[in-house]
Amino acid sequence: MQIKKRMLRALKPRMTPEAQNTWNLYADIVWFGVLSGVVNAFLSVFVIRLGGSDTHVGLLSSLPALVTILASIPGSRVVEREREPLSVLVTTAVLHRFGYLAVALVPFFFATNRADVVVILVALLTIPAAIANVAFTTMFGHAVAIENRPRVVSIRNVWIGITSTTVALLGGKFLDLIQFPFNYQILFAFGFVAAMMSAYYLARIRLPATSKTATPRASESPRGVRDFIARLRACRGYTRFTVASFVVHWGLFFTVPLYSIYWVRYLHATDGWVGLINMVGSATTILFYPLWGRWSARHGNRPVLIATTAGVAMYPFFTAFAPSVEWILFVSFWGGVFSSGQALAFFNGLLEVSPEQNRASYIGAYNTLVNIAAFVSPLVATSLTEIFGIYAMLLVGAALRLFGSFLILQQRVLASKSRHSPN
Repeated sequence: MQIKKRMLRALKPRMTPEAQNTWNLYADIVWFGVLSGVVNAFLSVFVIRLGGSDTHVGLLSSLPALVTILASIPGSRVVEREREPLSVLVTTAVLHRFGYLAVALVPFFFATNRADVVVILVALLTIPAAIANVAFTTMFGHAVAIENRPRVVSIRNVWIGITSTTVALLGGKFLDLIQFPFNYQILFAFGFVAAMMSAYYLARIRLPATSKTATPRASESPRGVRDFIARLRACRGYTRFTVASFVVHWGLFFTVPLYSIYWVRYLHATDGWVGLINMVGSATTILFYPLWGRWSARHGNRPVLIATTAGVAMYPFFTAFAPSVEWILFVSFWGGVFSSGQALAFFNGLLEVSPEQNRASYIGAYNTLVNIAAFVSPLVATSLTEIFGIYAMLLVGAALRLFGSFLILQQRVLASKSRHSPN
């Protein structure tokens, strides 16, 4: 009876529009976490199993970043011109989710070059994803009051951690039970169905009427590169934050394609081990997201960014010296502790420094620069790995991340305490 009462209370409509929006945001991330768990844990391994090379794994990170570079700023203009930005979000989110259904069907329609097709599909589905990212961040700024953002973001991250952790653990065991490639196809199809439920809850969000009238018209958007650069220079807090973030993300993305390669080719990890490694990282984020959220609300985003970027820098360092796959479980725990706070601080920091006027354009510019790092950095890493070896590149990645943390410390990008308006 107690469980039944709690379920009925959870399903009961909320008293205020913001409370109902918050509930829909939680439901959205719970369902999306299923797809996220499948993609983050098994997409690169799927490509390797399809005969993909180290270059294919690198392209899984770099090509979507290139597409995002090209799509973010045009996408931000689409969001700003639309009086109903939520419609842009829902439409692009649905298109993005259908892309992973197509990934699941690749072995049915292609007998050769399957890894090439998957990489191309992942790159193409990044187009709606890039627009949806801008639309979601813009929508979130209207749907949730500024004082509630750290709490809502941290709870959303807890929920995505729970679902992605469960999927990583159960998915790895499932893959070991069924013959390839049917096991991966079923898993990706399941992720697609869950992600469509996520889109349903996004469509239920209702924004305040004032947020629609406050949306800048197309004529108010930056016209030309010079106009946009002038706006960036006028907002020094945003510019400093974006430059520091670019450096940090260069170090972050540098090592992304190296992990799966190292686990599978050097430590001989099975699909079950890959699922367990990702499960440990996701489970750790569940525990630490609320702690980082409270620290961020109390002390601001700057100290959180300094601590977490320094902590994440040790992840590739520890990976390089792991003698066996069992040791990667400790490394994954360490990464989960600090990556949770880093994601929270970057998201809230961007909203903190982005002006209300033309916010979508500022978010689009930020995403473009970050994805330049995401595009170039993995390609550089995989290319240099063939020359210097994977161990050296993991150590270089650790050094790059430490430099990014030092830059945030020196530049004082964000205030030490939370603030409600950018410089």
